[in-house]
Amino acid sequence: MRSTRLRLLIAVGALATMVGACSKDPDTAARDYLASGERYVAQKQYDAAIIEYRNAVKVKPAFADAHYKLAQAYEASGDPRNAYGAYTRAADLQPSNIDAQLKAGSLLLAAGEYEPARRRAELAVKADPENPSARILLGNALAGLNESGPAIKQMEQAIALDPAYAPAWSALGAARFVSGNRAAAGDAFRKAVELSPRSVHSHLALANYEWASGRPEAAERSLKAALAIDASDPWVHRALALFYVVNRRAPEAEPHFEALVNQPGGALTLADYYTGTNRPQQAAAVLRDLAQNTSHADSRGARLRLAAIDYAAGRKAEAHAAVDAILKEKPAYADAQIAKTRMLLADGADLQEAEKHAREAITADRLLPSAHYTLGLVALEEGDTPAAEQAFREVLKLNPRAAAAQLQLARLQLDRGDAAGALLAAEEAARQRPTDPQAAVLVSRSLRAQGELPRAERELAAHIAKTPDAAPLHVEMGEIALQRGQTAAARAAFEEALRLDPSLHEARAGLITADVAERNLSAADARLAKWRADAPDDSRLKVLAARVDLVAGRTAQAESALRTIVMADASQLEAYDLLGRLYIAQGQADRALTEYRALAERAKTPAGALTMVGLIHESRGDRDAARTQYEQIVERYPRSGLAANNLAWIYAETGRVDDAIKLATVAQEELRGRPEPDDTLGWAYYQKGLATHAIGAFERAIARSPANPLYHYHLGLARLKAGSKDRARAAFEKALELKADFAGADDARARLRTLSGTS
Repeated sequence: MRSTRLRLLIAVGALATMVGACSKDPDTAARDYLASGERYVAQKQYDAAIIEYRNAVKVKPAFADAHYKLAQAYEASGDPRNAYGAYTRAADLQPSNIDAQLKAGSLLLAAGEYEPARRRAELAVKADPENPSARILLGNALAGLNESGPAIKQMEQAIALDPAYAPAWSALGAARFVSGNRAAAGDAFRKAVELSPRSVHSHLALANYEWASGRPEAAERSLKAALAIDASDPWVHRALALFYVVNRRAPEAEPHFEALVNQPGGALTLADYYTGTNRPQQAAAVLRDLAQNTSHADSRGARLRLAAIDYAAGRKAEAHAAVDAILKEKPAYADAQIAKTRMLLADGADLQEAEKHAREAITADRLLPSAHYTLGLVALEEGDTPAAEQAFREVLKLNPRAAAAQLQLARLQLDRGDAAGALLAAEEAARQRPTDPQAAVLVSRSLRAQGELPRAERELAAHIAKTPDAAPLHVEMGEIALQRGQTAAARAAFEEALRLDPSLHEARAGLITADVAERNLSAADARLAKWRADAPDDSRLKVLAARVDLVAGRTAQAESALRTIVMADASQLEAYDLLGRLYIAQGQADRALTEYRALAERAKTPAGALTMVGLIHESRGDRDAARTQYEQIVERYPRSGLAANNLAWIYAETGRVDDAIKLATVAQEELRGRPEPDDTLGWAYYQKGLATHAIGAFERAIARSPANPLYHYHLGLARLKAGSKDRARAAFEKALELKADFAGADDARARLRTLSGTS
């Protein structure tokens, strides 16, 4: 009864207040509400203050001060959406309220609304031309930049996705331009410094602009000017530390990381710097005291980093135990869930367990890019490429600077044949990581996949000129030369890569490919003998030797070697594939089936091996077995492009035309850039009687593979069905011109005779 009585008294009191307010004139009532709200703010009771301020604007809607106070209360309570609305209303009612204009503009800027932010900044500049903060907001809006603090945070966040890139950390990048009005933005930033030469914020904003503009020397001068004004400002030290790391001047960054050690998270940042520069003992020394101080906010973060150091040093059991203890204390600690997932992946442990921890990290913090990135890594290991792609795209929504996610997307798109999509992702990663060899290699591979060899070679040569000691760049240059048929140039590139990294397998494989291309098998044998003498247990070299044996016709030797490899190292999946291909070439379909089924059992992504099983069934004329195999693949892996394409063709041939069209559309999406799905789709349309649709699909297939006679033959059939006899005749003639004995050649000749009026 007591609590009921208390609630009743509160309700009566509130009612009395409202009745009292209604009895006053609006001006007096509004000011009373305003005063009451200010008292609540003084006590940090923001929810109560918001109620009072809202009452004030309710009784007097044009009360600018009340809207402004309401906006501040919303901002203090962590509600930026409502804060923006209230600041906007306050600024509209009182354009001379510079702070309201700036706050509204800053919230718009943070949301990426650059044009509305620019308008707010211009109003603030008009009200007070000498206000440096207004000039900074205007510059940020014109350039489409985040302010220094958020930009630096986003840069640091990008590091967490790929800490192995610490030597350059170019993933940090610089803020990106959006509006493109760079000159006007620069004028605004420089004007802010002119108006307030002793303002750290003004110099930081100018430095951020200069850095983004590709003028690192000017950015460094501005950062040093800010440091001279206030040598204790943590944002200045963070900006300088990141600047030096990004520009490969890591030793100069150290004093700035050290200056942050007493700031929140500063000791962790210093430890990360030591770890990134391969000084784990110094990192551990920074972390130990912090880890033991359980009342410190960064204690768990320190323990987590110590666990990572243990894991890297081979003390895996201790590392797992430490992370498990942290998770027992705080299951919703996203960073610990991520660390556990990464360890499980590195262990090659149960992927379901790894996925569980990755999803728990996302549940703990859905806005943390590294949580989604880690889930993407798990999906890659599981062979679920659509899920991996979705996870990496989510990372980029949260942090467009996450170059590691861009690189992963580029690889996925390249693997599925989407060269154009891969190029876009790779180029974005390269902009974020201008000195990263892997980004440059992915750009080149994407260009090669589109047939743009000259551009790939030019861009790669430019990277080699800047970083001649990057072995992967030379390997890729060798691949370009091989694709051009320039074996001497290819050999020179691969040899340079091996000089830089003597055990780089990709360079060794490239040299062997060059030898085989020249039919210089004795040179290939000699190289392999030397390498295998130095590394007799290297399974990859054994597989490479088996490849040479197959080319040389030493099939018995190749078969024996491959069987020995798979018995000793079941992870060498290429050996299963080679065995299967060997048996197919020998007409031993049953043995080939055995190898591909074994490969499917061991592969993380078995769809390819299972598809080979279907192809073998087709090669034997067993269409029913092939159809069953493809159906099982598509049910398990709905985005398996090759299986979907082959099943679509079988369905089109057996009367299930609508199902064929659906599957062929899936194959088109997954095998983007390949001609086969277009031909299959065209054939399904042809069987359905939609000749016009079929013609379009066949023409797309021919555009991608103009020398394939079967596609021209199919086009002739569709044109004939559409009543276009002359164009059908031209298509049949082209097919026979390309190859006189292709499958369907006899029918093409018969139709030409009919079109000519002869029997």
